[in-house]
Amino acid sequence: MKKKILYIQPYASHVGGVDSVLLQLIDGLNKNIYEPFVVLPNQSPYVEKYQKLGATVLFEPLAVFGKPTSWKYYIENFYILIKSIGRLKKIVKNHKIDLIHSHKMELMGGNIVGKILNVPTVQTIHELPRNPLIAYKAVGYLNHLFNDAVIVLCNRSKSVMEWGRLKSNKVRKIYNGISIKDNNPLGSNIREELNLSKEDKIAITVARLSPMKGIEFLLDAANELKKENPNLKFVIIGDVAFEHEKEYKEVLINKSKKLNLEGTVFFLGLRRDVPSLLNQSDIFILPSVYDIFPTVILEAMSCSIPIVGTDVGGVPEMVRNNTGIIVPASDSRKLAQGVKEILNNDYKLMGKNGRELLEREFTQEKYVSQTVEIYEGLLKIGDSYE
Repeated sequence: MKKKILYIQPYASHVGGVDSVLLQLIDGLNKNIYEPFVVLPNQSPYVEKYQKLGATVLFEPLAVFGKPTSWKYYIENFYILIKSIGRLKKIVKNHKIDLIHSHKMELMGGNIVGKILNVPTVQTIHELPRNPLIAYKAVGYLNHLFNDAVIVLCNRSKSVMEWGRLKSNKVRKIYNGISIKDNNPLGSNIREELNLSKEDKIAITVARLSPMKGIEFLLDAANELKKENPNLKFVIIGDVAFEHEKEYKEVLINKSKKLNLEGTVFFLGLRRDVPSLLNQSDIFILPSVYDIFPTVILEAMSCSIPIVGTDVGGVPEMVRNNTGIIVPASDSRKLAQGVKEILNNDYKLMGKNGRELLEREFTQEKYVSQTVEIYEGLLKIGDSYE
C-alpha cells in the first residue's frame, strides 16, 4: 500500500519560492511508493502544477507565527490555529495520511496534529535567523518539540535550533536541488531584442523586485562598471510579487534613470524563457541582502555560467572558489569588483566548473533521495494511528 504524505505550504505564492522547491520534491517521488497531498491556504498559479504531478490539492486556513504585521496578528493566528488543527485532523484521518511534512518554520498546525494522532512529522525551515533573534529561537524550539525531524537548507539556519549549549538532535541539512535539463527551449534572441552587439557581455539577474534582493546595489555597480567597460550590459528579469513592493520598483526605475543607465541596464519584467536567457548570458549576479538558498543560482549553474553572489544565507555553500565569487552584501563597490574579477579570469571555465558542481551536489535526485531517507526512517516507527 502506498504511503500518503501530506505537504503543507502556508503561502499562496505567485512567484515560486517554496512552491518551486516543493514541486521538485513531489516530482521526484516514486509514485508507486508515495502518494502526495498538498494543503494550501487558497488558490495560486501552482495548484495546477501540483495536480499535474499527481498531487491531491486541498485548501484550508493555516496559522503562521512569524513577524507580526499588526497588533492583532498573534491573536488572529491563534484563532486560525485552533480552527486549522480540527480541519487538518479530519484530512489526516479521512485520507489515512502516514506522514506530515510542513514547510516554513512559522507554520503551526500540521506538526501539532501529528503529535495528537501519532503521525510522524517533518518541518523544513526556509528561514534565516533575524532580529529579534529570541523570537526565531522560540519558534525553532516549537519546531523541535512538535516534529520528529527538522530540515535546514544551509548551515546558517541551524542557529535557530540552538539554545545556548543546547542543540536540537533532530536537525538534518539537505540542499535543495533542481532537475537538470540540457535541451532548454529557445526563447527570443536577447541580443537582437536589446540591439546588442557580439562584443557585448551580458550580466543577468533573475529576482523578485523586492528590497531583500538588493537590486539598488546592482544599479550602483553597473554605473561604476559602465565607465570602463561600456560593452557590459545588465539584464534584470523579474517583477514585484506583492502590492507593497511596487514602491520599491519605482525607486529602482527612477534610480536607473538618474544614473543614466539607459542602454546599460534593461528591466525585462517576468519572462517565461528564463533558461534560454541564462544560456545566452555570460555571468549571473545575485546582489541579495537577504536570501536563504536561491535556486536561481542552481539554474544559472545548469547553464554553465559563473556566479557573483553576496555573502548571505547558503550562497557561500552554493558558490565555490572555482565557480564564482562571493562578495559582501550591500556593497556596490565590492559587487563591481567581483564582476570585473570574473570577467578578467577564464569565466567560461568557471561556468563549466559550476555545472559539474551542480551535477555532484545539487541535483533533484540527491535532494529527493535524502528527503525520502528521512521519511523511510520515520515510517519504520510503526503505524500512523489507531
